[in-house]
Amino acid sequence: MEYNNNIPHIKNIGLQNNFHHTNKIGLRKAYESNKSTYVEGDTLYIAGTKTAKDWYDNFTKLPFGLTKNADRYKDAENALKSNPQVKDLVAHSLGSSVAVELTKQHEYNNLNVKALYASPFIDSGSKTHENRYRHKFDPISMLDRGAKTVDIGLVDPLKAHGYDNY
Repeated sequence: MEYNNNIPHIKNIGLQNNFHHTNKIGLRKAYESNKSTYVEGDTLYIAGTKTAKDWYDNFTKLPFGLTKNADRYKDAENALKSNPQVKDLVAHSLGSSVAVELTKQHEYNNLNVKALYASPFIDSGSKTHENRYRHKFDPISMLDRGAKTVDIGLVDPLKAHGYDNY
């Protein structure tokens, strides 16, 4: 699209825009890494559930406010300590809980939660959070009424829980 021979800069509008596309690439690299984290510049990407231990942590730590004891939290915290330039956090699913906990435990770092996808939060939706996204039929984030809900017809719960269709 051109306007007066200039390409307008549009951020966070529409599916597959640069914001979400960049996050998708970073999260894919986090899922591919052994520690389920990836750092690009000043952004730390944190993957969601990958292992049996992650599933265990999902049910025995997260519901009881013990996220900082989860393996994914420890890996993300190590990545944060090794990369002091990190200011932004992007995460998916379990990684979303870890990102929020990192901001609480490292207040002095002034961490910014840039984007959270398919978060397992319980939120009544009294206010929409500009940085949280979910698909309509995602069973994991279905209680996160504060997230921006996207409906692109994904009825398969596994696809709806993904981070790559925004």
